[in-house]
Amino acid sequence: MFILLHAQAISFCRAQEQTPSAVMVVSPQGRILWVNEAFGTLSGCGAQDAAQRAVLSYFPQIPPQSLHMLETALSSGTLLDIEVPFCPVIGAQRWVRLQSRALPSDAKTPQAYAWFFTDVTDEHASRTLFQLRELLLDPVSQIRPMEDQLEALAVVVQAQLPGVGVCIQLLEKDGRRLRAAATAGLSGHYLKALDEVSPGDTAGPAYLAVQRVTPVQVKASAALDWGAGGDVLLSMGFASSLSCPLVGVGKVLGCLDFYFPAAEIENSDIDEVIATAVGVTSLAVQRCRDRERLRMLSCGLQQASLAMAIMDARGQVADINDCFEAQTGFGRGDIVGRHVTELYCGQEGEGNEEGWRAWCEELLSSSGFEGECELRRKNGSHYWAEMTSTALRDARGDITHYVTVLKDVTERKESEAMLHQMAFFDPMTGLPNRRLLLDRLEMVLASGRRHRRVSALIFVDLDRFKRLNDVFGHSVGDTALTMLSRRLLAMVREQDTVARLGGDEFVVMLPDVGSSISVDVSRTVRRLADKLLLALREPFDIDGHLHHLQASMGITLLPKGLETAEDLLREADIALYRSKATGLGEVTFFEAGMQLQVKEFADLERDLRYAIKHGELFIYLQPQVDRDGQMVAAEALTRWCHPVRGFIAPVDFIPVAEESGLIVELGAWVFEEVCKLSVRMNLAGHGLPLSVNVSLRQFRQPGFVLAMRDTLRQTGAEPAQLVLEITESLLGDDMGDVVAVMSELSQLGLQFSIDDFGTGYSNLARLKQMPLSEIKIDKSFLQDLTEGNNDAAIVEAILGIAKNLRLLVVAEGVETQSQADFLRARGCDRLQGYLYARPEPAEVVLRAWLEPTAFVDDVQCSGSKVQ
Repeated sequence: MFILLHAQAISFCRAQEQTPSAVMVVSPQGRILWVNEAFGTLSGCGAQDAAQRAVLSYFPQIPPQSLHMLETALSSGTLLDIEVPFCPVIGAQRWVRLQSRALPSDAKTPQAYAWFFTDVTDEHASRTLFQLRELLLDPVSQIRPMEDQLEALAVVVQAQLPGVGVCIQLLEKDGRRLRAAATAGLSGHYLKALDEVSPGDTAGPAYLAVQRVTPVQVKASAALDWGAGGDVLLSMGFASSLSCPLVGVGKVLGCLDFYFPAAEIENSDIDEVIATAVGVTSLAVQRCRDRERLRMLSCGLQQASLAMAIMDARGQVADINDCFEAQTGFGRGDIVGRHVTELYCGQEGEGNEEGWRAWCEELLSSSGFEGECELRRKNGSHYWAEMTSTALRDARGDITHYVTVLKDVTERKESEAMLHQMAFFDPMTGLPNRRLLLDRLEMVLASGRRHRRVSALIFVDLDRFKRLNDVFGHSVGDTALTMLSRRLLAMVREQDTVARLGGDEFVVMLPDVGSSISVDVSRTVRRLADKLLLALREPFDIDGHLHHLQASMGITLLPKGLETAEDLLREADIALYRSKATGLGEVTFFEAGMQLQVKEFADLERDLRYAIKHGELFIYLQPQVDRDGQMVAAEALTRWCHPVRGFIAPVDFIPVAEESGLIVELGAWVFEEVCKLSVRMNLAGHGLPLSVNVSLRQFRQPGFVLAMRDTLRQTGAEPAQLVLEITESLLGDDMGDVVAVMSELSQLGLQFSIDDFGTGYSNLARLKQMPLSEIKIDKSFLQDLTEGNNDAAIVEAILGIAKNLRLLVVAEGVETQSQADFLRARGCDRLQGYLYARPEPAEVVLRAWLEPTAFVDDVQCSGSKVQ
């Protein structure tokens, strides 16, 4: 070829033989005149073989525009500087930078051109991918409907891969079906075939790619391998495919399918294009869905009935809705653009603002948050809000925004606080109630056992508090209790608990008063109890009036063993009961023996209740005689024959009946039995006055008079032959009420007697107003009746009063003849005592007057003769 070249051109070629740059010399007709060794290496076939080929054989895939530039350069001598695809004889396609210059010649027009080839494959690939990303991202960056964006993406991808079919399929919400969203290079027949796929049909590479979340390639495919639309793809000339899953934030969005006309695809450029296309398409789908989600969120933000705010990832408030402004008073100008940590609205105080900042840091470092916080409105008022924050993420999983919802729960919080107050605190005094006291007592017990520390429990009960309520009214009583609670609180430590159990009962719990139960600890607690007693005795000034109260107390120390909180409260109550029994205003420590006494009392109460209903009680009579020793009346007494314990004395079970309230039921039974006995006496023709003891508690029972009237009517007893005995010492300040009830009963014809006369403090003027028929001199005045002593004087005075009031006088407890003589000499009407007869079963006392069949001879119990 050198013979065709100018001498200077030949020199140029020889100079370029060993250069590293590939050089080709071509004629204007497109013939290769010479190549150097570097070009032979680039072409893959050596310099000699490379020179034998046509120029354009190295550029089979050159774009038409670039081909036109080559042809123009050869024909007109235009200089070249372009990048074109270069296909070597052996090896993969390369990209080269082609530059040209005309070689020296004697002719007016160049006879040859030198083409310089620089391998720019790597640079071209990087630049192409960058341009491809920009090209693909262009439709993504535009705010357009998803369908339009995906259609533009498919067209761009298909343009980068000529002859390749592209299909973008999205996974529907049910996750069972793919829907074709955009295609390029595919016919409408294929789209129709895809639309006819049923939801349950998961055949085909696209479904496998979605299920496996990995690319699925089909080589040299048959129609069956492609599933739906396979025949259409074959008819379009496609031979292979690649299905790549589209993956968003933690989930599969769909699939990007590529259909190739060749069975085998081994081109790194295509792989790069595919990878870029898949990534950008995934981003486009995710962004469109995020944008739609934000759009719906924005619409919902304004339509929501709850206050809502949107913050960016840095914590800057981006937007609020109208409800937020209405709820807080802060408008967009006050909030938007400010950092959330600057919006502290809580109450002032040490640590509050730091707590708010800690909450904000927790919010901004997590994907979601729920909690309650006290906030401030713009007008300065405070309210409670339930805050729920949710993080929004982009396609890469990074948090972009937080959506915060504020729900005003002030009313609920206030209701909860009120319910808590009602559940655990006394509504009148504000002190802890029994429930809260037991909770705290359980904690003190557990702590004491763990750390071996002693605590104390003081049960406080006011003495005769009912009198204050009855005389001055309940409003004064309530005020006194409130003032008393404050006074107790002022006397104890901060860690102590003062609780109100109800009524006038209070409990003071003293945690940690010593290391062991000892005399010193007991003295310490006793000193505090004495101080409390003195404090409570100080007068209470209520509405300008001074009221005096006092209390009794029971104390128990803890822990002693495995007692529960209820056990300890019961121990303190038992000790209080002992204080009340000993005397008002006393303080008593619990002792183990007290528990046994309380149990004995409870057992006796239970057995007495059973005895009243099952016939274990009997009526006994003790005769009353006149001055001649003839029985003219009798006092009815109750005796209890227990099936196990034998006879139980009245002095043992009457107090139990009084305290438990069984005295009402017992008294009603006794009165009914005496009425029946009186009726039998009348039927036998021997009317005899019978006396029955009636307790003050019976008088206070509503409907007591009506019950007595019904008993008289049902039994048919003669009221004038029944005498109700009332103990003088029990009348007290309630005497006025008792007199009123006595008057009603007197109108029924019943007679009345004052028992134990002389031992109480009856006002003689009021005594005169009582409907009495007799009085009974207490036996304590009969023990030493001699001339001139005090007892004799009192008896004579009582007899004198009775004579003036025209009342019968009965002297009980007459045991000696000298007592009887003294009483007869001074005009005592009736005598009762062991001198004449002991109490015996009614049937025994009246056997001479009753029918023989009704007689019960020698009533015995447990083998013992009744005395």
